Amino acid sequence: MSHKAVQSAFKTLKETTNPYLNPEEKLKLRKAVHFGAAAHEKQIRKSGEPYITHPITVATVLAELRVDVDTLIAGVLHDTIEDTDITHADITKHFNVDVANLVEAVTKLDKLKFRNLKEAQAETFVKMLFAMADDIRVIIIKLSDRLHNMRTIAAMSTSGQRRISRETLDVYAPIAERMGLKAIQHELEDHAFKALHPNQYKSIHETSTQIAGNRKKAVEKIRKNIEKALLESSMHAEVTGRKKSPYSTYKKIKSKQVDIEDIHDLFGVRIVVKELHQCYLALGVIHNLYPPNENGFKDYIAVPKQNGYQSLHSVVTGPFGMKLEVQIRTEEMDQLSEAGVAAHWLYKHKNAQQTQSLTKARSWLNSLLKIQKDSGSSLEFYENLKGDLGTDEIYVFTPKGDIVQLPSKSCVLDFAFAIHTSVGTHAESGLINGNPATLSQVLDTGDTVSIKTASGLTVNAEWLRIVVTSKARTAIRKELKDIKDEDALVLGHRMLDRALDTFGHSFEKLDTRSIKRVLKHYQLNSMDELLKSFAFGRLLPSIAARKLMPLMKQRKLDKDYQPKESLSIDGTEGSIVNYPNCCLPLPGDDITGYLSPAKGVVIHRSACINLFETLKSSPERKVYCSWNINTSGVFKTSLEVDVVNRTGVLANLASVIAGEDVNIVTIDQKDKDTGFSQLLFVVEVESKRHAQNLMGQLQSRPEVLNVKRVYHEKNN
Repeated sequence: MSHKAVQSAFKTLKETTNPYLNPEEKLKLRKAVHFGAAAHEKQIRKSGEPYITHPITVATVLAELRVDVDTLIAGVLHDTIEDTDITHADITKHFNVDVANLVEAVTKLDKLKFRNLKEAQAETFVKMLFAMADDIRVIIIKLSDRLHNMRTIAAMSTSGQRRISRETLDVYAPIAERMGLKAIQHELEDHAFKALHPNQYKSIHETSTQIAGNRKKAVEKIRKNIEKALLESSMHAEVTGRKKSPYSTYKKIKSKQVDIEDIHDLFGVRIVVKELHQCYLALGVIHNLYPPNENGFKDYIAVPKQNGYQSLHSVVTGPFGMKLEVQIRTEEMDQLSEAGVAAHWLYKHKNAQQTQSLTKARSWLNSLLKIQKDSGSSLEFYENLKGDLGTDEIYVFTPKGDIVQLPSKSCVLDFAFAIHTSVGTHAESGLINGNPATLSQVLDTGDTVSIKTASGLTVNAEWLRIVVTSKARTAIRKELKDIKDEDALVLGHRMLDRALDTFGHSFEKLDTRSIKRVLKHYQLNSMDELLKSFAFGRLLPSIAARKLMPLMKQRKLDKDYQPKESLSIDGTEGSIVNYPNCCLPLPGDDITGYLSPAKGVVIHRSACINLFETLKSSPERKVYCSWNINTSGVFKTSLEVDVVNRTGVLANLASVIAGEDVNIVTIDQKDKDTGFSQLLFVVEVESKRHAQNLMGQLQSRPEVLNVKRVYHEKNN
């Protein structure tokens, strides 16, 4: 403890904790510092200072949030279990099990070091969520640790700085924001921004400093005018000037595509009053002084942000046409806006306030853990969630007047999934403020939204392109997988039945011993898994059927067998049967299947050159197929139409197609010789005959020279 840097760090910690720790707690903290110093005695930081200066400074960051003494001690000791010989039992013995558990939880977060791999980042993020759900103090310690590391990031290599800064912007800063730890969030962002984009950081910092100098007198005049007007209205308020952080300014420039001079909240005034009702009184005083801007008012008191943040925001026009943002809040709201979840300790004695941010944070965490459970992997979960983190929010209403908070650019379908997964999965359309709306229509703050559902509907893979919330995306993916699994089970059963029938056997005749033997051979847990593996193309039903036969019968089987009957395709197989773009087969075409290890059963026209090439190398994967007499649904086909290039020709042909009750999927146009064009329509029809009728209607038009279906066949 004799080193100057250590003494200086400890002095700052004492000054920060003196106002709120009692004498007994101060002794415990001093003991922890001595204990940590002894443990880290031989360790030096990259900056050249004794290592203990880092955990002491982390504890100081925590003390600024006025956390409890156990959290402070855990901050001082957070690296001891990982980097020294100190154990969980040692910390429990010298302090208590609560401190030991906190240190161990923070240590577990560090076990998986970043290697700039998305998978590592995703896994660590999931670990952080579970740690937070168990004890939210773990993440407060981790954020404080990261903040001090970012303050001293210059000691690292350039590649290290970039890696840590990217991770800070992607993971740590957004979590700090959701936890309501605004001061930590902004400082993390600015350090990371400076390390990643030093030139842009310098430019924004210098420009905003220059603008601040030019506008300093005007902002100060506005501040004094507001202070005076509030006093005259018998309100004692603290009125201060505020400046937007460099990274927040950078984000605004990028998202709004504006110059720095045009950002209305680059500078602002913050008003802190005593009582809640005074916020709205103060707002009236301000609007009497300076006219408010249209759409420039946000009431985060009535509708707090997801992290519990509360304040009134109003953009006003001051002298010389200068626009600036005024924020109005109570003292408690002001401290809550900086301390976030840590205000749980700050306001222990006030039950009404103590859980504001904490409840929001826990609610958010619980929803995330449910989404994580439904996700296919940590990486999928993390990639989905990144879109939700750090985005602006909108507030919309249910027909009953309940508020639903969503990320900006959310659509009607996001709202449906936010209400309930079952509402989302069966959503047909919506109403926005009483007007009919599609599922993809984007919502605005203040909209009242209702959803029309239908029991027969299921999710559509196209929905993944229109939703923005992680909850909707995860639910859609899970539902698609469930549907695919169900489809695979039915098709796999049909494929095995067909293969067994070739050998004069049937599914009903299979004995338990043979099934167990085959499942063990393929390392599968159930018959359902075996059936699905046929449809997914992982196993060949012909080989598995042979193995499922009684051993005596297997020896008598002919190796070169042909299936007795083809696999019947009727269009109800769902997503497990694929119709490739190379030939787009229709009911009525002669078809052959290929069992693809990647796509399951792929149905080609029998003359398709791609099928011919594929089966040359894997003839055993051929599936004899035929269309059922009664097919259902619609199938895509591609029509190439040569036309005389006249005004309105495309509209006329689109009208003909619509008249045949055919949906157009895509249209492409290629100009050929002067005065001629080739139109390529991808349409949805019920059968080959339906397509032929449509082609006949198109061919009868005077502007049409030729119509044909496009596909690749061998010998063409």
